Amino acid sequence: MRRIIFISGLVIVAAVAGLVAGLMLASGSANKSAGSAGIRSTSGAPSVSPENAMAVKDAPKRKILYYWDPMVGPSSISPKPGISSMGMALIPVYATQSRTTTAGEVRVDPAMVQNMGIQTGLVTLGPLIHPVRVVGYLRTPALGRYSITIRASGWIGKLFATTNGTSVKKGAKLFTLYSPAILAAEEELIAAQKSLLAARKIADSSAVRDTRELVRSVELRLYYLAVGWPQIKKIERTLKPVEYITFYSPTDGVLTDIKVHQKSQITAGTTAMRIDTLSTLWLDAYVYENQLPWIRAGQHVAARIAAFPGHTFDGKIIFIDAFENPQNHTTSVRIELPNTRKELRPGMYALADIHTTPFKHAILIPRRAVINSGTGEVTFVEISHGHFDPVAVRTGLSGGIGMRHVLQVLSGVGPGQKVVTSGQFMIDVESQLNEIKSRFMPKMPTIANAPSPKNAMPAPSDAQKNSPGGPSGRAIKPAAMPKGMKMPAKKH
Repeated sequence: MRRIIFISGLVIVAAVAGLVAGLMLASGSANKSAGSAGIRSTSGAPSVSPENAMAVKDAPKRKILYYWDPMVGPSSISPKPGISSMGMALIPVYATQSRTTTAGEVRVDPAMVQNMGIQTGLVTLGPLIHPVRVVGYLRTPALGRYSITIRASGWIGKLFATTNGTSVKKGAKLFTLYSPAILAAEEELIAAQKSLLAARKIADSSAVRDTRELVRSVELRLYYLAVGWPQIKKIERTLKPVEYITFYSPTDGVLTDIKVHQKSQITAGTTAMRIDTLSTLWLDAYVYENQLPWIRAGQHVAARIAAFPGHTFDGKIIFIDAFENPQNHTTSVRIELPNTRKELRPGMYALADIHTTPFKHAILIPRRAVINSGTGEVTFVEISHGHFDPVAVRTGLSGGIGMRHVLQVLSGVGPGQKVVTSGQFMIDVESQLNEIKSRFMPKMPTIANAPSPKNAMPAPSDAQKNSPGGPSGRAIKPAAMPKGMKMPAKKH
């Protein structure tokens, strides 16, 4: 029994000694760490260095604007601390010491500006140029088409023009025609001419005047039947009818649409063939709706043809169609191109640049700085470093070749302002969230109208701070929940 008591005493003494040693080691390590951190204490409580004490003393006291749960959203905003509908404690939101912000403004920590990839660009004032590039096909101009139409029924004698696409000169033979109506008119012309010669022989002035009028009338009848003046004069001179009247080309051009054959019958009013002149061609190009404001009649055009690489053909706009094609929403624009060297051919595909008249004084904004919100356009203007303000803008025309990166601004911003060109979508999300919060945020006094320290509530004592009910000593009531939402059931 004595032995057991003795062993128990030894165990108790060893335990006490170990406890004392552990306390001494812990105290020594704490003092060592405090000394290495530059903090000294004489009473056992930790002390603050003079630099940190001055920073804490000079640090402004931030004002709490409201409390909310970011996971719930603006519906959880409350002027007092409490519990959200998700059972989470409401987080305080502090007021900044800068000027009062409006709904939608965004403030980004300058250190985060680079991390978010935010870049800005300038709104400038300068010329806006938009060369419009169009495509189209060449065709024969309407004024350059000549139709050879038969005015009296008959039969084709000899056909000289037999192949479409054949080039002909003015005055070249096309075909001969036998027509009873033309032959009868020739006989009348011969008879009238003989009467005129007889009247001249007897020196009867009255008869000469009458027969001359008759000859003139028959000549006009043959002319209206498409008989040329040289052939009419030949008939008057020889006093012999011509059975097959020859038809000649009225101009230089190319034969097209030949519809007659040798010895074939043809009726009055039938077009035997057509001759197209190619000294000038039309380029029918197609312009989209957003390009129409730039197009004007008389503007200079430089056309390029694949068959002639490196060469351009200069022309001008002579016609703009008043109607739009509803299928592809394009408008036809007619461009006149000289073709003196006969290089161009109808049907060729052409790519043309229309040199439009520039806007000499336009407000230009980078295209990337404009966000289309669906109902309008918005850009973010940099008020100061890290401070951005959304501004509604109204844009006009866009730049063309070489200036596709800019837009014309009609209202909203002015030259010299900085706008966000990269990272604006992240700022836009934050701006919309700030705007939503401003709608639900309760009306709180601003910093200028905040109560003075004399009227402020006294600071709570330590006993009140440690009380379960908070500084007021009463239990904190949760914030009002949205209608239709219940508190989650507590799990036991």
